[in-house]
Amino acid sequence: MTRQLILRAFALAGSAVPLSLSIAAPASAQEVVAPPTPNADRLAAQMRILATDPRNVEALLTAGEASARLNDPSAAAGFFARAQALAPGNPRVQAGQAMVMVRMEKPGEALRLFAAAERAGVAMRPYASDRGLAYDLIGAQGHAQREHRLAMQDDPDDDTIRRFALSLGISGRTDEAMAVLDPLLRRSDRGAWRARAFILAMNNDAAGADKIAASMMGGFGSALSPFFRRLPTLSPADKAFAVHFGELRRTPARIADAQSAPPLPPLAQEPPVRVASADTARPAEPARPRRRSEVRSAREASERARDRQEAERLARQQAEEAEARRLAEARAAEQREAERQAELQRQAEAQRLADARAAQERAEAERIAREAEQQRLARAAAARPATPPPATRPDPEPSQPAPVVVARAPDPAPRPGFAPDGAMVLPAETGGRPPRIGAEDNVIARIVAGITIPASELGVEPMPGREEAPVVAEAAAPPPPVVSPPPEAEAKPEPVAKTPEPKAKPAPKPQPKAKPKPDPAKTDPARHWVQVAGGANVKALPREWKRLAAEAPAEFRGKQAWTTPLRFTNRLLAGPFKSEGAAQDFVNAIAKKGLSAFAWTSEAGQKIEKLDVK
Repeated sequence: MTRQLILRAFALAGSAVPLSLSIAAPASAQEVVAPPTPNADRLAAQMRILATDPRNVEALLTAGEASARLNDPSAAAGFFARAQALAPGNPRVQAGQAMVMVRMEKPGEALRLFAAAERAGVAMRPYASDRGLAYDLIGAQGHAQREHRLAMQDDPDDDTIRRFALSLGISGRTDEAMAVLDPLLRRSDRGAWRARAFILAMNNDAAGADKIAASMMGGFGSALSPFFRRLPTLSPADKAFAVHFGELRRTPARIADAQSAPPLPPLAQEPPVRVASADTARPAEPARPRRRSEVRSAREASERARDRQEAERLARQQAEEAEARRLAEARAAEQREAERQAELQRQAEAQRLADARAAQERAEAERIAREAEQQRLARAAAARPATPPPATRPDPEPSQPAPVVVARAPDPAPRPGFAPDGAMVLPAETGGRPPRIGAEDNVIARIVAGITIPASELGVEPMPGREEAPVVAEAAAPPPPVVSPPPEAEAKPEPVAKTPEPKAKPAPKPQPKAKPKPDPAKTDPARHWVQVAGGANVKALPREWKRLAAEAPAEFRGKQAWTTPLRFTNRLLAGPFKSEGAAQDFVNAIAKKGLSAFAWTSEAGQKIEKLDVK
């Protein structure tokens, strides 16, 4: 039940009241007559005066009081401010400001201003209704009803009658309250029926209040049922705030304002006020003098009733405070639990991001290690010197076709063994000969080295004029060991033809020295980058850079786009950064915008090209 609902509920009711709720009255009382508007007429008259004399202090004060009685505190405050500027010492300004404070739900401040105006000589009788309402709002119903009686002795308006009836209802004096309301109820006054429903509800007759609300507003009236059942449990001050302003909560501002009220003056007991009604009033019977014992018994009964009411009020106040503490503790526990759950979710999300980042960094480190190993092997292969081609042995038996020795290229890390096609591989460090054990040749190595493959099996035709086959070498290998010819072959050496010496060729002209190439490690040193994306199409990388910069403009501001090839794709880099920590800070910054990236360090000599992002 909100305050706005309480205030609007009865305001939506029509001006007429159903016949089932009407009180028997003459037919003339049932006629709808436009109610008089003395406050509105008074305000219109003062506005005409101010139109010709805007500095008229009396007109300003009267217009402010009329606006306050028309429940327009903002306009009233404006009139009183202008009057104070023109006449700062006029005490009526304080009385008018007190009227405004009452309607702004500050009764303590209003009573302080009323007391100051009264000490300055202002008569309080014209302000008795507003002063009585202020007393009601701080729970001083006795003082409030004294002020309401003073207001009722003059020409009371409808607001004064309703306020007096509600004050009596707060005190539990239901019959007197209904008697005060009776003239307005006979006129089908909407505010009077609303006050009647509140008085019934405050005195534990919620069913009667529901009946009035349901008859006046149909289905909408049922929304007030919880409000009606809450009213009896409130303190007198809270009841006054509830029925006048629809406020059920005791706020710190209300408590502070009540403490600013001046001390209450002594209160003399006064007889109840008779209110005129449509019925002819019978003359009052003369009161007989009461005995002293009756007076004492009545006083004791009154004191007991007052003590009982005070005890009930204190019990209700303690219960309300205990309930407020319980609700505050429950809300605090719920808040702590919500904060704990939020912290757990934040920790889980941070751990997930850290795990993902660690996995990404491990994968990148493994990839970089593989690339470094491949580059190292490539450099080692390029730096290895070529092995001279093998030499052929003379054929010991000219009648047979000369076999061909097939040698294989050594592995990057050569060792004795067989190649996948079955050929024997001899290490280069032995000069193409089998390794020796002590001073003897390895027998197995000699046998393997003597294995030959006929030229016919290799599909090679012998040279014309001789039957030996050409040497086929698949790759450079060390020359095989040379076998010495038999002794009989040494006896008849064949004559060797002398080869004419070639003429000396003129020395070549010196060529101009080529300029030394710049060191790649100096032109492209190792630097720190952040890879934000990648792609096979280099032309699409600037568009991707623009998209990322649009999602994190503050982080990408001042950063340059670069690219470098990576196997079949290309890196899209941001940087370079001064250190690996600075690169990781950039990764963390764009991760908050939902962008994923990782830090990467280029090797010395690796070419990094700048991207033109227009």
